[in-house]
Amino acid sequence: PMGSKWDIEKFTGSNDFGLWTVKVRAILTQQKCAEALMGIENMPNTLSRRKERDE
Repeated sequence: PMGSKWDIEKFTGSNDFGLWTVKVRAILTQQKCAEALMGIENMPNTLSRRKERDE
């Protein structure tokens, strides 16, 4: 399968944070990574502490 490249500018503080957040959340949801937005306390118990921190 082909990899995906996303063209989202890095948040610099001078661009629109609300719009940037919407774009990032949409991509994470599309890539089935939305659980990353829920925080460490909501990660599965099967992850080691190191993996939780790194992910």
